This record gives sequence, structure tokens and C-alpha cells, in this order.
Amino acid sequence: MRTTEFSQILFESLQYSGNDRHNINDETFAQFRDFASARMREVWESQEFPDLIRLTTFTALTDTAGVTYFAPLATAGEVLGVFDKNPQITSRALELKYEIYDLGTSVRVILPSGLFTTGFYSYRTKFVPLTGTIWKATDVYYQNAQIYFDSGSATGTYVPVTGKPHSGDFYYCTISSTTAGSNPSNNPTQWTKISIPYIFGNYMAWGMAANFLISEGKIQEGAGLEQKAEMMIAIEVDKYCRQQNQTRKINFTNPYA
Repeated sequence: MRTTEFSQILFESLQYSGNDRHNINDETFAQFRDFASARMREVWESQEFPDLIRLTTFTALTDTAGVTYFAPLATAGEVLGVFDKNPQITSRALELKYEIYDLGTSVRVILPSGLFTTGFYSYRTKFVPLTGTIWKATDVYYQNAQIYFDSGSATGTYVPVTGKPHSGDFYYCTISSTTAGSNPSNNPTQWTKISIPYIFGNYMAWGMAANFLISEGKIQEGAGLEQKAEMMIAIEVDKYCRQQNQTRKINFTNPYA
């Protein structure tokens, strides 16, 4: 998946909203981070963007009540289709009926009882909210804690360091706890970057700026930027539907499922 850096989105949004990208404090960063997280979730779940869709196999189980089911991967957000064969290699893959059942501690995908034991399912990858604060060398971070870190200078900074590239992104800790000074540059196995799809960058930048203006009471100006944001995501949809002419394979309906 082609990605974009959060720092680039942040700088553009600050400029669009009349703020100074060279003078970012903790309060401004937190405000725009929250705007970004909300915007990214909105667009993430709005369409079946190919960048976010994955296809994998399943092996069904049957519980004591005779219910046939499988558990989707932990990285799966929404299940979008279940098939008896791989729909990427054959148009004769049958799209199966299914039901999502949430047990509270886990999720099951319920299938027609006893008819299918293996197959494929497509899903949208799970959205991860942006909650991180700037990385500090003196802090210890625990599992799933988020940081904002500039991998270009290997420091916690909102603005570029002279003479070094600037690549600011969010990362979350993947171990129980770090030692002070651990960061994605010197301990990459302890951190996972939260990737932002390239196709969302322009929408998020204009949308965040619109949110800021509206929060400042500039409703009319914010509405103008909102229209710009919607135009940006419409362009990305157009790329898939018209420019690239992407279509799904034709599936046959199974009347016995």
C-alpha cells in the first residue's frame, strides 16, 4: 500500500487553516491529531478502497449447538464477503450467506450449517485511532502506547531539524514495556508504525483545516474547505472506478446456501 507521512498532512492542514507550521505547540498538535483521527475513520469506512481490502482463507468450526462458524483475524475490521473459492482466480466463486455474531470477547462469522468447512473471506483492515503524543527520551512506554516520532532526525519534534529529512508518524509499542530512550529508529522491533494510505492524505488535510475553522466559529470558511475535502476523496474514487476501470469478478449465487 502506498502511504503518506502524517507530518506532511499536518503541515498542509496548518497552512490551509491559517496556522504557522513552524510554531506548533502541544495543544495545537493534539487538536489537529484528533481532527485527523476522526477524518481518517470517516473515509476509511466510507468505501471499499482496494488499499484496505484483504483476502484470506478460513477453516470453519462447529460448536456444540451445531453452529458452523469461523473467527476473523484480529486485524480485520469489517468482513465484506465470504466465498467458497478464491474470487481472485475464478468467477465461479460462490458468495456465501453469513452473519456476524459478537460474543463480547470475540467475533464469529456464522455460515450455513454443515455446508462449507473451508473457503475465503475478504475484509477491510481495522482502523487504528491516532492518539499519540510526542516521543520523549526520558519516558518509558507500555504495550499499545502511542508516540509521535520523527524518523528523519530520530527525535520527538513537530518541525524539521535543519539538515535532516522530516518523517513524522505515529507508532505504537508492541512489547510489555520499553526502557527510556527506546524509539522506532534504535529499536524498530519494539514499535509498529500506523500507516496512513496515500489516497487519504489530501482529504484529511483539507478536512482537518475545515474542522479547525468551524471550531473557531468560522462556519462559512470551514464549509468552503469541507467542499474541497470532499472533492479530494471524490478524485480518489474516480481513479479506481473510471481511470483504472477496476471491477469485481462476477459471482454466481448459490441457491442452496
